[in-house]
Amino acid sequence: MNAILDIVTDPRHDGWRAVLVTDIDAGQPWGDAFAPTLLIDRDGRAHLAAEVYQPAHGHRIETAYEHFADVDRFARYLRIHHGTSTVAVITGPDCTVLVFDTAAYRTHIGVTGGCDLTAEQTEWRAWLDGDVYGVLVQQRVPALHCLVCGHSEPERWCDLDAYWGFYGTGYGAGRALELLRDAAAAASTNADAAT
Repeated sequence: MNAILDIVTDPRHDGWRAVLVTDIDAGQPWGDAFAPTLLIDRDGRAHLAAEVYQPAHGHRIETAYEHFADVDRFARYLRIHHGTSTVAVITGPDCTVLVFDTAAYRTHIGVTGGCDLTAEQTEWRAWLDGDVYGVLVQQRVPALHCLVCGHSEPERWCDLDAYWGFYGTGYGAGRALELLRDAAAAASTNADAAT
């Protein structure tokens, strides 16, 4: 069960809310604009993250880490053989993450010189710490009462949409408010169009 972290409301949109919940099945950060990333398990086995930029000769990079088994020596290998200028290390309890920029990656994203890997570090840190969230956009459904049988349904919140993979509490809460406002505005536009 995804634990509720926060409930976000906006006084301009009564009857709407966004619920920020933990994403217990969070995938790894992804995107082809994300720098190449090597994941190293507790046993020292290394593999490239699948959903980020894939460097040429990826298998060689994985093998090189396992051969050197030392971040400093591996960083030197990356600089010499792949034109890497920056290596960021993020350590978690079960996995170490190395994010790096190869010369080919910098060309891919149109950067000359070294890369600022702060955004990648932040997302990988959030992933390692389980600091990943989903947003459930909900609308309040009023209480119902059947005039024939007398059965009553209490007021409740109905999930209208769900969005997942927000890395970091601050980012998740900010997106929750945006998604609530977007959903309320779309529902208002649809209601106006129907009349």
